[in-house]
Amino acid sequence: MPALRTTLSEHLHILVGDLKQAARVLTKAPGFALAALLAIVLGVTSTTVVFSLINAVLIRSLPYGNAERLVYLWTPAAGTAGLPQELGPYYSDVAAWQRVSKSFEAITGLRRYVALLTGESPQRVGGARVLGNFFPTLGALPQLGRTIEPDDDEPGRQFVVVISDAIWRSRFGGDPRALGKTILINRQPYRVIGVMPQEFSFPGGNDFQGQYEFAGWPRTDVWVPAALTPNALSVRHSEEADAVVGRLRTGISLPQAQSEISALQKGLVPAHAEGALQVLLVSFVETAIGPARPLMRLLMGAVCLVLLLACGNLASLLLARAANRVHEMGMRTALGAQRSRLVRMLVTESMLLALIGGALAVGLSQAVTRLVVKLNPGDIPRFEETAVDWRVLLFGLVVAVGTGFAAGILPAVSASFVNVSALLRQGGRGAVGGSWNARNALVVSEMALAVVLLAGAGLLIRSYLVVQGGDKGFAPSTLTMSITLDWQAIAVDQFRRELMRRIQDLPGVQAAGSIDDLPLSANEDKGFLVVEGYASKLKQWVRARGTAGEYFRAMQIPLIAGRYLNDADIAAKPFEMEESVVVIESFAKRYFPGRNALGRRLGINGPAKNTIVGIVGDVRHSSLEEAPEPIIYTQSGLADSVVIRTLGSPEAIVASVRKEVSAFGAGATVTDVQTMRQYVDQAAARRRFQTVALTAFAVVAVFLTLVGLYGLIAFAVRQRTAEIGVRMALGATPGAMIRMVILSGLKLTFAGLAIGVCSALALARGMATFIYGIPAIDPVTFLGVPALMLAITFIACVFPAWKAARIDPVDALRQQ
Repeated sequence: MPALRTTLSEHLHILVGDLKQAARVLTKAPGFALAALLAIVLGVTSTTVVFSLINAVLIRSLPYGNAERLVYLWTPAAGTAGLPQELGPYYSDVAAWQRVSKSFEAITGLRRYVALLTGESPQRVGGARVLGNFFPTLGALPQLGRTIEPDDDEPGRQFVVVISDAIWRSRFGGDPRALGKTILINRQPYRVIGVMPQEFSFPGGNDFQGQYEFAGWPRTDVWVPAALTPNALSVRHSEEADAVVGRLRTGISLPQAQSEISALQKGLVPAHAEGALQVLLVSFVETAIGPARPLMRLLMGAVCLVLLLACGNLASLLLARAANRVHEMGMRTALGAQRSRLVRMLVTESMLLALIGGALAVGLSQAVTRLVVKLNPGDIPRFEETAVDWRVLLFGLVVAVGTGFAAGILPAVSASFVNVSALLRQGGRGAVGGSWNARNALVVSEMALAVVLLAGAGLLIRSYLVVQGGDKGFAPSTLTMSITLDWQAIAVDQFRRELMRRIQDLPGVQAAGSIDDLPLSANEDKGFLVVEGYASKLKQWVRARGTAGEYFRAMQIPLIAGRYLNDADIAAKPFEMEESVVVIESFAKRYFPGRNALGRRLGINGPAKNTIVGIVGDVRHSSLEEAPEPIIYTQSGLADSVVIRTLGSPEAIVASVRKEVSAFGAGATVTDVQTMRQYVDQAAARRRFQTVALTAFAVVAVFLTLVGLYGLIAFAVRQRTAEIGVRMALGATPGAMIRMVILSGLKLTFAGLAIGVCSALALARGMATFIYGIPAIDPVTFLGVPALMLAITFIACVFPAWKAARIDPVDALRQQ
């Protein structure tokens, strides 16, 4: 043991000495130290920020107990084309499963709705009506008070509410005494019984991928009891859930539960009119985070390339530094220093750089992460929870240390191979053997990695421009707002018609109308379509929209044929009487190719008794990246999403509308004021985020490549000063020296381009899911990237070439 303590003490003493030596060396070479630290900070920061995002989205546990045992239960109808699989079961079936199933500890359900929090500051939020076992089934605990219990889930006892952390803080200032207080939801008083933690907001807008009605609401803020009647729990077709979640018993796998629940459902099928409702079990966790995996893989792959580039940049700097210290290494070797001792000393220097760079990167990562959170596209689960926690700090430390060791070991080993005799014969001058080839290889590798990242960023940028530049079918400048009504407080039909008339008469309003679901609002209504003279397919679905006022003129949707709808087209009994309808151009082309669609008849959820009176331009209702799907418009006069084409200031128009709405009393509220351009921005948010992220990595890569190439060329010029002096003494012109230096850089660039372009061509096909509107092998991208890299090469070589041209042959030979 004493010998062991002595050995440890000696190693510690040597380490302290090496650290002091490293600090002195780095202090004497501030330019080198800053360049090395910059490479480390950029590489580690990029990697740490992406890991913090992956940690929040994929790694950290969901805010539910044993979430891996949770599953969704959907009831897709067999033979239905055009409908998603995420169809909620009837509550009567849920009750039957709860009674009979042996695979589940519990099964619960919910229905979503839009909750209007009335009072001094009216606010629309996402709400859910849940069964009494909802929170226990999810394993979700409140941060304050209690959750909804089965006793609350009884008709007449349901006026209690659990609120989100956001509502607790905005409405009650985070006061614990909020429990027991009353909040008005849709003008009905509810007693607050609990507050959920900040991370709990289930269900969110994209939790149910196939359901669109409430997809525009990113989170749920109020939960109230469903309070189903005995009839709803026993009579099929009485009421259905938006989603049903079950918790598997310990030891039961998803396939086992699927087999059991499918068998149970077969006993219920004959009672259904459809005769074909199935049951589909889907992993809760995979539904939540599965859609985000491809993007996380893309970001992780990109940042790994940045980290490799940073390692190569640091290694190149360390090799150049080692070449400058060859005399020092020779003297240490001549004085008896062992090769392992030299390697240890040099690796300590790189590790010290890595630790300092890692510490700086952690601080920078905090700031960059906060910036990234502000870029939240809104459809990535738990994105807003991205933060630098202990996992991220540990990861950053490991990356920093690994970068320092990986980049430092090759230069250290290379520098330790010093031929003392040859060095003395050269008078102390020379370079480390083989270091030139190593540095050239590193710069070529950096160039290739930068080309791959630039190509990926170029493809995403081009795709984003195509998405943004495509025809949406409407004017992005259109002003929109929602008019939320209390059906009990005012006469809704009369109010909407009178309000639309008043809005149309406001100064500065060119046209005004309304629609039940705005384009790109993530809300969808579909109906079963019957077209006269067209062989209808089983369960053929179409989007149906109800409009009011001058909706088409307000949105500037072009009229292709026929006429627009007007208030004279409003049916006294919609879907029971004959109605006039307008269809989009793609609908007419699909169902009446080469024929005139005007005057043709169709039906929605019924016989074909509605007449087509107009054809308008295609509108992208669901997505900017999907072809417009068939849409049918009717004139209902009752739509609550108002659209206005204005001449004057939108702010003045909004103020005027609020004034007109307030004149009707407390039963109406103006909310969600924005333009269609904002809806377009929201629809393109994820594509914009992934484009910005990959472009940022490409910029870092180009910068590191520029620094690496400049450092190599500048070092080469210094090492070849005597050679350049001799050439100029023999008659070489400054222009010839400039060409020589630039050509040496171009040789490396062409080698890097050859490798990088080939690699990018191979990887481009793997990015097909992220590309839109352009081929994977996009000529503009794959011609633009080499041109940009050649320009970077020229920038990196200009200053060293200029210095080479200004070398005085006499001074150069005298130094030699």
